[in-house]
Amino acid sequence: MVRRTPALSALSVAVLLGVAFVVWTGVVMALPVLGRADRALLAPPLTPGSALAQISAAFALLTYPGLVLGAVAGLAVWAWQRRLRQLTAALVLMVVLGYGGYGLLKLVVRRARPERALDVLTAHGYAYPSGHMTAIVCATIAVGAAMAVTRQPVRKRFAWQVGAVVIVATVALDRWVTSAHWVSDIVGGTLFGGLVATVSLIVAGVHVPLPHDFVTEIVRSRVPVPDDHVARRAAVIYNPAKVVDWVTFRRQVDYELRSRGWTRTIFLETTPEDPGHVMTEQAVREGVDLVLGAGGDGTIRVICSGLAGTGIPFGLIPAGTGNLLAKNIGVPLDAALALEVALDGEDKPIDLVAVTVDRHTQHHFAVMAGIGIDAAIMDGTNADLKKAVGSAAYFVSAARNANHEALRTRIRVDDGEVVERLAHVIVIGNVGFLQGNLPLIPDARPDDGLLDVLIASPVTFRDWARVVTRVVTRQRRGDDQLDRFTGRTVTITVDRRDAFQLDGDTVGECRTMTAEVQPGALVVRVPRAAATPRATSVELAEVGQDLSAAGAGAAQTPGRLGGAG
Repeated sequence: MVRRTPALSALSVAVLLGVAFVVWTGVVMALPVLGRADRALLAPPLTPGSALAQISAAFALLTYPGLVLGAVAGLAVWAWQRRLRQLTAALVLMVVLGYGGYGLLKLVVRRARPERALDVLTAHGYAYPSGHMTAIVCATIAVGAAMAVTRQPVRKRFAWQVGAVVIVATVALDRWVTSAHWVSDIVGGTLFGGLVATVSLIVAGVHVPLPHDFVTEIVRSRVPVPDDHVARRAAVIYNPAKVVDWVTFRRQVDYELRSRGWTRTIFLETTPEDPGHVMTEQAVREGVDLVLGAGGDGTIRVICSGLAGTGIPFGLIPAGTGNLLAKNIGVPLDAALALEVALDGEDKPIDLVAVTVDRHTQHHFAVMAGIGIDAAIMDGTNADLKKAVGSAAYFVSAARNANHEALRTRIRVDDGEVVERLAHVIVIGNVGFLQGNLPLIPDARPDDGLLDVLIASPVTFRDWARVVTRVVTRQRRGDDQLDRFTGRTVTITVDRRDAFQLDGDTVGECRTMTAEVQPGALVVRVPRAAATPRATSVELAEVGQDLSAAGAGAAQTPGRLGGAG
């Protein structure tokens, strides 16, 4: 994956801050003249117990680096809950580099504090650089970055930048008034905090909030719309149970659409009674140019079914625990990156699978269907545990259902002969990854017009271990307890009714399932690196992982699979 180069302005700021900090630190350590200047600039000593001393001491405690960087860590939790994974990474990096960095520098420089420092908890230890300044600069830039990522209005972000300058200046004044630091310590802490925050944002692929951005946005918003501009409309179907912060989500989507010239966006909310059928029908009926879907696997499956054969592109914004389709087609799991891909990516036709259950009930799936133990695992996964530990919850459920009774199974692929097995695992796959990031059918392709069937019949624990090893390592040699089939139509009949799942969502029970592939029935938006025809699920999943690691520019950057097909 070729990483998109960060903005030149952000790189320039990082380089300038780095050079300035190194030079300033060298001057502090090497030039006695600066020490004389520091002593000359010391604030008059405060009278212990005076009002000013008490207020200054209280403010120093309130802005203690541990508390300030703890607030940044809290902001990281907030970002993680909203699937802003890059922002989360940047904030965590700020905490680690900020707290660890200034502590290490203090031990290296070993500079004593002014003798007249007010006797407060925050005025002990070495002086250079100021930990208060490092922390507060990191925190103010962190909040600015969060506001930029969540597309807060320009006025609000500008107001924050002005307020941030005031906050930083106030903390600096407090450190000076209490004589907790020399002036050069305050300057050094400010430079180091700016450097840490800027580098953290760049490394994580998050836009660095710079003052000139406001001018750019204001100018862009006032550019007149050309007379020949073709208005485009999008429908956004979202599951409120999965989208943690609806206000932030809508603001992000609104901003990205409007900045690209889209108009009159329709927002449609699913309900417990209807996971998206009516909403998708409305979007199709109104002739929108793009459908965005934000929800779990169940919501995404319903939307895919409703869009089958319409030709309307579908952009996925992962909001669940499994996010099976997103993982299998290369869509990054960071919400901001996924939205960028949905709006600027390539259109890729993929297959859908029509399913008839017990010869009368019809469904669609895009990822996998299964009968037996895998459906029991999905059904037995605790929802609260999924929220707490994510995909690991499926392994807990798998352990609980390890003794699920095998099914006497008859399998027929296309017009071939019927194969009989005593099967524990029965899976029909359009793509390869199952819940818990297990590459169950690694060579499956979402656009080859074929279904992949996997039947596993292990008996002992040793059998299970061998089967799992062969699945994960993609071994091809024969195994009496592992069967793989490929075809366009698959009929599976079991000896008794058992639970079945579609795309990780337990739907009901059945005895007979017939699956028929519908080649190219769904058009999805994917990164250009994932638009290459006939890429395997593993290759596509790696694209999504690389894009998440590489940062913004997901939709524009060609990767290992080549350009758009």
